[in-house]
Amino acid sequence: MFPTRNPSARAAAHRAMARAALFADSSASTRLKRYNHHTEKACRLEAQASLPTFTIYLARTGERLEVRAETWQQAVKRTGRADACLVEIFEPGKYDLAFDPDSPFIVTDVDLSRGLATVVAFLDGAERSREVES
Repeated sequence: MFPTRNPSARAAAHRAMARAALFADSSASTRLKRYNHHTEKACRLEAQASLPTFTIYLARTGERLEVRAETWQQAVKRTGRADACLVEIFEPGKYDLAFDPDSPFIVTDVDLSRGLATVVAFLDGAERSREVES
């Protein structure tokens, strides 16, 4: 899900593979198909490299992720986790956390562990209320 190499390095690798495909010992149609595949992949990776990076934390585990996306909502959704939240430094030792990209909820001016605990408590409460309704 999160590649170890940055998108620019991967794009350069795909450009090299595209050039190599032109001189491979294959039929012309196969070489063209491989060339086009690697060129398209390189273009997508270069577009991805230009996106901003968002710091996302998974509230239940405390795991920190760097996600590239156009908006913070897309970055949170890209993780596929309900407990994913955007974390921004408000001032040293104080953070703002935003989660639930469909109807944003923001926790402001808290230390990181308290903010993540607040997100977990909110999600647990929402889950319990859904269970009661059903």
